[in-house]
Amino acid sequence: MKPETFTASIEKGQDKLYISSNNTISYRNGAFVKLSTNDVFYRAESLEDLNIRRKFSIFKGEIFVKGNFTHKLFRNDLAKITFEEHEAESADFLESEIQDLKEEEFFAQGGITSSSAENLTGKYASIILEMSENKPKLKISEKGKYILPPPNPVSLMNENGKIIKANLDFDICAHASIIERDIVDVNFIGEGSILKLSYPLPHGVKEGEITVSKQQLTLDKIYHGDTLDGEVCQMTFDYSPVSGIPLLPPNSIDPQSAYNKAIEIIDQKFQALEKRIQKLESINY
Repeated sequence: MKPETFTASIEKGQDKLYISSNNTISYRNGAFVKLSTNDVFYRAESLEDLNIRRKFSIFKGEIFVKGNFTHKLFRNDLAKITFEEHEAESADFLESEIQDLKEEEFFAQGGITSSSAENLTGKYASIILEMSENKPKLKISEKGKYILPPPNPVSLMNENGKIIKANLDFDICAHASIIERDIVDVNFIGEGSILKLSYPLPHGVKEGEITVSKQQLTLDKIYHGDTLDGEVCQMTFDYSPVSGIPLLPPNSIDPQSAYNKAIEIIDQKFQALEKRIQKLESINY
């Protein structure tokens, strides 16, 4: 069976191996696990899906989350990020603006819109001025999507540059945008962790929620080597059915260690057999 090769992190003195969010591995209890260049072979005991989900704030231009997430999160992990966005629900005239009006469309000015790869400028609210019984009425035609909505009174401009002012009522969007960023680095600063992203969040975002989905592999014993942070590891499923001797898989990242482990198990079996033979011989005499 083809071995699983993946990127993972583990802290010295722990038995939890955190798999990169870019890898999804298969699992078999008892499979041999090779951790980077470490010579010790480990066995897989259990595999768990993790959904790391934390509230964040912005600290010195980077994401800050409470808790220590070094080794649980590491470079190239894919983070999904959401934050509050606002949309216009209603618009009302200021009394001083109700004069010389006709039916036309106006566009809200100001605020910080929520941009995306599909819409770099974001969506601004647009308002239709309608005449009902010779009285002007404002109707929202496009709610827009804002990180920071414009303060009231909001300036509304038509295509000819005419400006009127109105009070707009904004509410939180029911459908939040989800943006993706790669994690570049994770540092623990005492109260929490600083997550450096591949490129900044949209201007105006001050807080929100970050989610990283990945897997956690529990090993059969504590790892005592140097802490690994995003290193290449491998899990081998091929071993002899009776004695559990690892078989050298194709594309092994460290064939020498696999060979040495096999010899170690065989040597232990020989020692056990020798002890049994000596015991039987002593009984016969």
